Amino acid sequence: MKRVTPIAGWSIVVVFALIGAALVAAVWTTRSTVLEASGAVRRGERAAIAAKVRDELRDLRGDVAQSDLEEIYGQYRDEGLRYIAMYDAAQKQVLAYAGAPADTSDVMQVDLKPRGRRRRQLSGDEHKFMIEVAPEAANALAASANRTLWVGGLAAAALLGVAIVMILRESQRRRDEREAEHARRLASLGEMSAVLAHEIKNPLASLKGNAQLLAAMLPPDEKPRRKADRIVDEAMRLEQLTIDLLQFVRTGAIERTAVDPIAIVTDAVGGRAPLELDRAPRSWKLDAGRFREVVANLVDNALAAAGEGKVAVRLDQRGREMVLEVADRGPGVPEDQRDKIFEPFVTGKTRGTGLGLAVTRRIVELHGGTIEVLSNPGGGALFRVAIPEGQRA
Repeated sequence: MKRVTPIAGWSIVVVFALIGAALVAAVWTTRSTVLEASGAVRRGERAAIAAKVRDELRDLRGDVAQSDLEEIYGQYRDEGLRYIAMYDAAQKQVLAYAGAPADTSDVMQVDLKPRGRRRRQLSGDEHKFMIEVAPEAANALAASANRTLWVGGLAAAALLGVAIVMILRESQRRRDEREAEHARRLASLGEMSAVLAHEIKNPLASLKGNAQLLAAMLPPDEKPRRKADRIVDEAMRLEQLTIDLLQFVRTGAIERTAVDPIAIVTDAVGGRAPLELDRAPRSWKLDAGRFREVVANLVDNALAAAGEGKVAVRLDQRGREMVLEVADRGPGVPEDQRDKIFEPFVTGKTRGTGLGLAVTRRIVELHGGTIEVLSNPGGGALFRVAIPEGQRA
């Protein structure tokens, strides 16, 4: 299956977002048009009802009675007529009415004055008629426009949600693939390293022993002796490499017991750096020997990068985690190298195996913890190890 790069993945989100935005814009434009049309329909409905009621009033003979208004109301109620009343304009008093007045924004009031000849003329402008009309068709049209807008908005949100879910699932799949590949590579590397270390160990021990005997037989401060000493040094370096290789491939379960982490850290640092232990826990469940190895490796790396007097170690408890920090004032670790330095055989030292941090990470992960490298606020690097409370005594 072809992988989707992060840039390509987020481009899908952008495309879906643009489609959703275009959909909302189209729905909004349609809604605006429909609302304008509903306004025209509203005015038309009001005018039509007003004309019909006026004609009914004109056709009446004699004074308009309560029964006349009720008859007109019943005739046009289904068309939106909600209230019809005759009132005295001078005294501001309702004389007769049918229906019920409504206090809503979609009710329109129309003052009507019947025209035409009647057997008994009403007293001029003192008597007027008022109707309230609920424009059913216009309201239904506006409601339909609003529903369409909501549907369009939900569709746009659904599109964006689908895109985000796709990206999250793809990101998780890539992480799973990377972790599986990393595990396979480490397993293969471990097998190769173990075989190589065992094959080298015995011949190397013989080479070192004979080189030491040869160096002891030669007069000191002479060229042959210096060459023999150099052979011994290189043999010891190779021996340390085989030890590191065997240590790296050792993946057995750790043995956690209740220990004093302050004592472990103090012993591992050995006075080589100042300690800050005021907030350190007095007991934590750890594999003492292997956690000491973590502290020693981090301090050794910090001293190699920054030198004496430029390294500080802190141990404290933060919530449900025990946190170890080793800070130095060295050149720091570039951001694009912060994941790579924990890989096997990656080192910035001229003499080193590049396995120290790889072993450190493995020990931390066996404790259920995490390790990361950050920028030290005062310059340099800050290595932070966190062991969760679930492993505490």
